[in-house]
Parts: sequence; structure tokens; C-alpha cells
Amino acid sequence: MTCPTCGSENVAVQMVQTGGVTRTKGKGCLFTIGRWLLIISTCGLWLVFGKKKSKSVTDFKNQKLAVCSNCGNSWPVK
Repeated sequence: MTCPTCGSENVAVQMVQTGGVTRTKGKGCLFTIGRWLLIISTCGLWLVFGKKKSKSVTDFKNQKLAVCSNCGNSWPVK
């Protein structure tokens, strides 16, 4: 593999993180309605128990980049 800028063959291929997306899954409307019914029927004592934590999932996107060690030029590798 040669550098398109300087023509050197001193090239390294690296995986680079280009972005990430975090998704959180919320509760449902039935969970919220049920919680409020318990709060009302127990005169607020149900508020002593905490809410459940929501779960989140993060997806990372990676890309292969070739980097020339002589000139520092980088380009995507397919």
C-alpha cells in the first residue's frame, strides 16, 4: 500500500472510532399508571421505594484508516 500524497510505502492501518449512538429504553405507560395507582392507594408510602433504573445501550461505529508515517496523510480503507 502506498501513500497517494508522497508515494511512501511506510503506511499503517488503524481502526478509528468515528461515532457512537446511545439508546435508552424507557418504561412503559402501564408501568407508570401502575406506579401512580400504588402511590395513590397507599397514601404516598409507595414513594419510599425508588424507581427502576433505565437501561441504555451504546453502539460504536468504527472505520479503517490508513496513515502514512512519513507525511501524516490519512485516508479510508475499503
